[in-house]
Amino acid sequence: MNLLLLAAIVVAVAGLSVALMFVVHRRRAPGTRFFVEVEKGTGVFTFIGTAFAVLLAFVVLEAFASFNDARTGAESEATAVVELSRNSEFFAPADRGRFAGRLICYARAVISDEWPAMQHGERSQLVQHWVGDMGQALRQMEVRTPNQEAAFLELLDQESIRVEGRRERLSESVRALPAPVWFILGLGAALTIGFPLLFADRRESFLVEGSLIAAIAALVTAGLLLVWFLDHPYDNQSGSIKPTEMTTSLGIVEDEQPDVVPACNAEGERSPE
Repeated sequence: MNLLLLAAIVVAVAGLSVALMFVVHRRRAPGTRFFVEVEKGTGVFTFIGTAFAVLLAFVVLEAFASFNDARTGAESEATAVVELSRNSEFFAPADRGRFAGRLICYARAVISDEWPAMQHGERSQLVQHWVGDMGQALRQMEVRTPNQEAAFLELLDQESIRVEGRRERLSESVRALPAPVWFILGLGAALTIGFPLLFADRRESFLVEGSLIAAIAALVTAGLLLVWFLDHPYDNQSGSIKPTEMTTSLGIVEDEQPDVVPACNAEGERSPE
């Protein structure tokens, strides 16, 4: 959801709210109002507005924590890719080339195949294929010296970090707010926006009443759109999480391993043998 669409939705809801206020304002007879005592209506509106604001704040915090977890997982995974490549340099050229080549293919597949798949809450089978190949290449490494032994232990640690980072990244792509939460948010938003209609009074200036409901509608709508944005971290829109870190890590690995020939094309698809 791009910024122009977000702005259009906020303006549309605010405009519709002003139109409803205008209809109620014009049809209500002069001197009549829903509340005999305005203070009672104000107290009810304060309760509804406060309850909705508190609920929205908790949901936004939860959604932001999920969004931040997704970004942190992607960053740790990308960092682990670079460290895996550098630790593989302690091994024989054949072992290093086999492992680093599959690592490059893994990074390419994450960028070109898995990231688009995460928009639909799915994972890439192509990436999973390279994960299996990397594991096989790791098991085939020959450890002969103390340096290689230390490097191999470091490889295992970094591989665990990579696995955890990918798991966290994927888990956030399928985590969505439950339907009851959206229902309660929608109900609270409707009550918060609609309640000021009960205060319409033809003796009051429509400019004041229209400005009040427009401000409330815009703020409530913007809050709901913020929750929607945070709940969809990989939607490929402005501000969404993109494979920037993995792209940077892939460039580093390819620069540091110029003699490695990966068994895949630029999109991470296996090259024909």
